[in-house]
Amino acid sequence: MKTPSRNRHPQDTLQIALRSAFPIDARLAVLSALILAMLQARTVVLYTLKTHVHLPGTLETRYQRLLRFVQFEFPDAFFARFALSFSSGDDLWLILDRTNWKLGSQDVNILLLSAVWNGFSLPLMWTLIPHGGNSNSAIRQALIERFRAACPERKISGLLADREFVGKAWFTFLKQQGIAPCIRLRADSKVGDMPVWACFKNLQHSEFRIWHRPLVVYGVKLRVLGTKNAAGETLFLAYQGRGAKNLARYSLRWQTENLHGALKTRGFNLEDTGLTRAERVSTLLTAVSISFIWACVTGEFLARLSPIRKKNHGYGEVSVFRLGLDHLQDLLLHPSTASWRALAKLTPRFEG
Repeated sequence: MKTPSRNRHPQDTLQIALRSAFPIDARLAVLSALILAMLQARTVVLYTLKTHVHLPGTLETRYQRLLRFVQFEFPDAFFARFALSFSSGDDLWLILDRTNWKLGSQDVNILLLSAVWNGFSLPLMWTLIPHGGNSNSAIRQALIERFRAACPERKISGLLADREFVGKAWFTFLKQQGIAPCIRLRADSKVGDMPVWACFKNLQHSEFRIWHRPLVVYGVKLRVLGTKNAAGETLFLAYQGRGAKNLARYSLRWQTENLHGALKTRGFNLEDTGLTRAERVSTLLTAVSISFIWACVTGEFLARLSPIRKKNHGYGEVSVFRLGLDHLQDLLLHPSTASWRALAKLTPRFEG
């Protein structure tokens, strides 16, 4: 495909870039306009975004068009395959997590499947849980099966998850699917015929201890380790393979906290949406996730040109996400021929 002109409006450029990944006809114009508006305004509130979207018509016409758009349900494969185009290599480690908030008395409860990716987890697929509180095994299994159906060619190396995601049916399912677990256990989780805490009595601060043989954990034979950090918090982990490697790998689960922060308070303020219906929140989350990925890709590009300075604690002064988001927002807030050309250069191409 011919490279789009750098004199095009940014929405036209983005629409061309997304066309092969999201063949959704006329809705693609609204998706592109919505992405640019969210980057510019850093909000997901449709009533606010009506003044930012580059769409024809009155404010009310634009608002109604956005409302109609979020009623559209994206096919599962579209976004998952788009997101995975940014994940290089065959070693795909998934992260399962949940984020929720309340809108009045209404729960918005999202079970999110993401992948380990460059300091942030890469969102792949999600489901809206129709109640507050934890998910059950059937909901988790259905999410994994949807992902596998959408991306059958990608081999899943394993799955990282917190102690909320345990249970015999769930662990058995992961074994049947050939997905290696690296999952934190509750202190009272049974391993063999005893609670896991009893295997690791008297752990010292910063101590790391592996049980000498595999144990049956929720119906599946796995290795188990225990450790206590400098703050005194104890962690029990069920896994396959080497203990030290899995403990380091489990630490990557916190990437999903960075993702949640980017989608919420440090980025697009997802919790401010007034939407609660599952299909509308899901469609909005697709647009937000595309915006998040574009900001990260842009930030990585800028960091290669000018490395991010490190603070005394070893972390960068700014994340690649925030670096990219600030830059994209600045270009959109100061439209000019030069800014449009810069945006055209930064617009990722997704023709495959």
